[in-house]
Amino acid sequence: MKDIGVQGNGKYNIPSDIERKSGLWILRAGHNRMNVRYHEGPRISENFTLYYVEQGSVVLAYDQRELIFSEGDVFCLFPHIRYRLYETNPYQHERASLHMSWITFDGELATAALDQVGIHRDTPFVRRVMKPALISLLHHIYEAMNSNEPGSEFIRQKWIYQMFELLAADPSKSKHRANWLQQSLHYMDAHYMEGITVTDVVEQAGVHRTHLYCEFIRVYGISPSHYLMKLRMERAATLLTETEVSVTEAAYSLGYSNLHTFSRAFAKYHRTSPTAYRR
Repeated sequence: MKDIGVQGNGKYNIPSDIERKSGLWILRAGHNRMNVRYHEGPRISENFTLYYVEQGSVVLAYDQRELIFSEGDVFCLFPHIRYRLYETNPYQHERASLHMSWITFDGELATAALDQVGIHRDTPFVRRVMKPALISLLHHIYEAMNSNEPGSEFIRQKWIYQMFELLAADPSKSKHRANWLQQSLHYMDAHYMEGITVTDVVEQAGVHRTHLYCEFIRVYGISPSHYLMKLRMERAATLLTETEVSVTEAAYSLGYSNLHTFSRAFAKYHRTSPTAYRR
């Protein structure tokens, strides 16, 4: 980094094949301690870099925008962005010196991981999320960089995923999950053969049952109970026409506790019995 007044360290990592195949890998990690005026850039970012502001404040200037970040904030530089970083009020004698840690990473899962914690290209930051566990984790990541010890690549993978876990655990996000409805749909798609009920979906979503029903119908045009039935009955039809499983085996495979309940549900949906449908 081309900085002024920086006391810091950075370490590089050459990702192993295991790391690259995982979809998310660390390239660099470090920390900066600015004692005097700080300015970086203009330059072009090549990878994803998360900056963690531990003390002081800093300005990120890019795309004719100027964003100010203070202690506890986390912001991201996305690839191929022309940017500048500089300290706020650099000539103010009473200002707190700027302390930041940073993690540079890449991979096809990088954007999805950032989206999951609320960091996007148009809003590349989250406010006041720094906590002792996260600061400690950044230290672990720094220590694990450029290590050739057996298993070190798994340690780095563990730390980067735990980093996103801690960012996602911000209490301000858990109360307002924008994607709870989509997650409910994915939950049913993944587990409909395990005998789940709408009650299970409600508990997973963390919303009131009536709210789930209203939003599900509004967005997907079908109720949660009918969607579960649709998944099971369409899979049942496939099992009966494209495999050699018995009707009883199909019933148990789809999470039904007995053949009678399955046959009644099948007849109601397909307007014929499972045995007749197979013919």
